[in-house]
This record gives sequence, structure tokens and C-alpha cells, in this order.
Amino acid sequence: MNAIAKRLSYNESELYWKNYQKFFPEELRLNENCLPTEEWWDWNDIRVHLDRMSVPDSKIKVILIHGAGGNGRMLAPYGRMLQINGYDVLSPDLPPYGLTYMDSLKSLDYLLWIELLTKLIEQEVKRDGKPIVLLGASIGGMLAYHASAMSTHVRGLVVTTFVDTSHSKVRDQIAPNKLISRLGKFSMDVFPFILDQFRITVSKVSRMELITNNFELTELIIKDPHAAGTKVTLRLLRTFMNMKPLIQPERFDICPVLLVHPEVDPMTPFALSEPFYNRLKGKKECVILEGSGHFSIEQPGLDQMKTAVLSFLSEIENETNRL
Repeated sequence: MNAIAKRLSYNESELYWKNYQKFFPEELRLNENCLPTEEWWDWNDIRVHLDRMSVPDSKIKVILIHGAGGNGRMLAPYGRMLQINGYDVLSPDLPPYGLTYMDSLKSLDYLLWIELLTKLIEQEVKRDGKPIVLLGASIGGMLAYHASAMSTHVRGLVVTTFVDTSHSKVRDQIAPNKLISRLGKFSMDVFPFILDQFRITVSKVSRMELITNNFELTELIIKDPHAAGTKVTLRLLRTFMNMKPLIQPERFDICPVLLVHPEVDPMTPFALSEPFYNRLKGKKECVILEGSGHFSIEQPGLDQMKTAVLSFLSEIENETNRL
């Protein structure tokens, strides 16, 4: 394993994440008195970085799942929101984002992301037995859906969007233009043996300029060397674009679902998530976050997210106590 990777730390050396704090309410900002505990989890040939925000007497654990162009530390203000309200939080970096490291990216694809999360859920249940709730942001929402379909331990699912890339209209929306979404996908599907190995930043194949409605914050994310500035393989993109739901929503009754969708989200507008949400079979609720962009920092949407998520977790906690 790379010796440099072993020395990396958000708390001590990789401090770019501090630039994001000023965009959140003061009570959600990280400071020296409330830093996450950093851990490493070795799985297969991957050294996975974990941010842990512990509450010892918490009855539920929430695992935060970032999207493309993000990392676990970027979601820390949301984790802080949950921690100060009494919930355990774990936030992994998915390879190759953040501080997570792989010796080789040749085997990295979307299914590996799903498997990694499924194994992480299993490990956390073995650790302390706490019920698991997944909270997926951006494309992390659909990733959380896939992971919950593979795991037997997920008791609740919270997402900000449902981006089902098995549909061409969805791919057209998230890509910069139809040439990339259609011809680009066609080329990757026909020539994987040539193209899979190439690496690009996600901003080249997505509307990353719409990730927030704040120009300064958007620029910070795009330039972040551990987020949107990271290069990913075309193999990961190809398998992501071709991924179909492991369980069709009409048959998904594994756990209750909460969709907290930003109202002002030009990157993945509600019309993109609504059809998938409407097809969900099981218990579900949708809350529109007023005034919020794709990466939600605006009020009153941020407070509405807090209210909805805490209510959702409380219901799951009460249901768990009745079992």
C-alpha cells in the first residue's frame, strides 16, 4: 500500500475542506472542538478513509454517501447536524475520491462501489449492532438505493435525488450535452477494452457547474483535488451509466424512504427524480427543500431537511424499539 496514502489526514494535512465551512450555519461548521475521528478500513486492495462522528448512546447509525465529484468530508456539516441531535454518523470516501486509495484503478467500477458499501454496512452492524440508515446525496442517493437492495441491514433510506441512469432522458440531463450522453456512452460501450483505462475529471462529462447555486462554492468544489478535481476511469463512468436498479422500485419494500429534494436544482431537477419516486412500492415521503440548490446550503431548505430527516430517524428508532 502506498506509504503516502497512509499519512494523509483531513484533520492534519489535507485541509481544503475548511473552505466549505463558511457556507453553512455556524452550528454545523467543523472546528477543532468537533472534528470527525478519522479511521481506515482495508477491504480487498482498497484503503478506505472513514470519518466517524460518534454518539455513544445513539440507537441508530447514519452512513452518509457522497456523489460524483464529492467526498465524505464535504458532507460533514450534514453529519454534524445529525450528531448534535443524537445520532451516530459514518462518512466514507468512495475510491478514487477523498483520501481513499487503491493500488490500481483497473478493477474500479460502479458495482465495486455498491459491494464496498454493502460490506461496510455489514462491518458496522458487527461492530455495535446499531440499525443502519443510509443518506445519499446527489448520485449517492441512487447508490444508497442499490446498496440497500443488496444489504439485509438497512432500516431506512434518505436521498436528495433519484438519478436512474438506465434511462436516456436522465443521462441527457446530467451530461453537458446529448453528444456526450449518447455518442460518448455508445463509444464506451463499444470500445471498453480501449477506453476503460482512460481517466478524466467528472466535470468533463457532467454539469458540475450546477452543483451549487453559489458561484464561489461551485468553483471550490470543481477545483478540489480530493473531489471534482479527481480523475476517474471511464470504466467507472461506463458501468454507472449502464446500471439498472437491482430491485425495480415497484418491488422495493425493504425499508421506508425519505426523498428530501432541493427545490432549485438545475443539475438534477425534481422532474428527474419524481417518476422513480412515484414507482416506489413501500412506505415513502417526499419533502421539497425550499430555495435549496443541488448541494443544499440555503434556507429555509436546510432547516426543512433537518426537520424531515430527524422526524424520519425518530420513526425508525420507535419502530426498532417495538421489535
